[in-house]
Amino acid sequence: MMVRYAQVEQGAPFPDTPEDPPHITDLKQKRQSKMEEMEQDPILTCLYRMRFGASQLYVYALAWVAVIICAPVYVDYNFLVRQVPARCVVPSCDGNDTSFNESFVQWAIPENQQCKVYQRSEANITECEEEYFSNDTETSCSEWVYDTSLFTSTTVTEFDLVCDSDWLRPLAGSMYMLGMLLGAITIGDLADRFGRKMGILVSVLLLGGGGVLSAVSPNYTMFLVMRLLTGAGGVGLFQVTFVLAVEFIGAKWRTFVGIMIEVPFALGEAMTGVFAIFIRDWRWLQVAVTAPAFLLLSYMWLMPESVRWLVSQGRKSDAIKIINKAAKVNGVEVPKHLLEDTNPEIPTVDGTISVANSKDDLVKEDQPPKVKKTVLDLLKTPNMRRRSFNMFYCWAVCTLVYYGLSSNSGNLGGNIFVNFIATMLIEIPSYVFSYLVLDRMGRKGTLTFVLLLGGGACFISGFIPKGKPSGHSASLMPTPTPLTHAKFAHSIRIEVE
Repeated sequence: MMVRYAQVEQGAPFPDTPEDPPHITDLKQKRQSKMEEMEQDPILTCLYRMRFGASQLYVYALAWVAVIICAPVYVDYNFLVRQVPARCVVPSCDGNDTSFNESFVQWAIPENQQCKVYQRSEANITECEEEYFSNDTETSCSEWVYDTSLFTSTTVTEFDLVCDSDWLRPLAGSMYMLGMLLGAITIGDLADRFGRKMGILVSVLLLGGGGVLSAVSPNYTMFLVMRLLTGAGGVGLFQVTFVLAVEFIGAKWRTFVGIMIEVPFALGEAMTGVFAIFIRDWRWLQVAVTAPAFLLLSYMWLMPESVRWLVSQGRKSDAIKIINKAAKVNGVEVPKHLLEDTNPEIPTVDGTISVANSKDDLVKEDQPPKVKKTVLDLLKTPNMRRRSFNMFYCWAVCTLVYYGLSSNSGNLGGNIFVNFIATMLIEIPSYVFSYLVLDRMGRKGTLTFVLLLGGGACFISGFIPKGKPSGHSASLMPTPTPLTHAKFAHSIRIEVE
């Protein structure tokens, strides 16, 4: 969840603070004027003044489908790299048909030890009897037997990520996060240069291709590389789809659209748990959650390009075609007279400012050169620098907690599948809550509230006594509750951001 949209009332600039020098205040006013000019472009006005009709609903529905499809890869780590009970192979005792819990384990394997086996009293003895094992001498092993009662196969069992190789297991999550970082930067810039649909195409190929190839990986190294590509594709698909959907909707509905598009994300995450109930082999599970991405290749024909992006690139004829089609679907008429020259400046997917010059701008005298804003502009002034570092810290903390809670959902007591699904679905009430209170409590008020709620829930959960609830409910109810409350609060925090 890397892109979020919070609408500020149109025409109301951010309040200046005493720390802003006069030239910064002047720059703010100029930027606000340019943004208003972009919003008042006749072509965009035709689109944004339409009601939320069938054409907008069509684009929004396609966006929902894309978000549902990209969401599972964010959390499938819980099942793909799940740690399962393991023990050493006991020579002459274990065979092809032996299971994890065998009678000889009592005298051949040290208690609570998965990396050691008792050495035989005499080296030439091959019989599997208790009297031939010495409880005084332990030796390391190089082969393991795994408990397959819950999952028939995970990457841990497939690549023996136990004992001395246990440190390799978390790398799957690290590589995915690294892929998200690279994808957010590169695919966002690509979508700004070549269009939102091109960004979707590249994301789909990375997500689907990386996911399917990781499912057939012959070794852990290839699996890690494919996880990086999958992470880049997953975040890119959500990011570009989010922006395209918001850009197609008028300002009146953008807050609703920007927040409620997270609902299918939570549904897609929960769907991973449903798949895992029926698919207990990690390779087939990976195919099940990533192969559907290839269906989104049809968006090259089904999904219209962003009108806002087309206008910014000077492709007004293409933009007008899309608007005419949308108007026809909505049953409204488009004004016949559309101005041909605008000088749009729009916020881009990667956070920069994209400027497109009209022909008239090229011949205007005394026109200052257009400068492309970059992310470095966030650090140029003291006031903006302080705000940026504040947000950087909030994002880092909330991302750590959000994914930490998501990854830990399978370790709670009770049914791991019910726990996982419930932890994912708890996000949905948070999105509804944030939409209802965002304009009432304000950004800072809502942010303060949810941070206190989430931090308090996480703090309290650390003092919950260890123990298993009694009764049949122990296998059905997700525990402990404060953890789900904490994720509830932190998912609200991300929306406020």
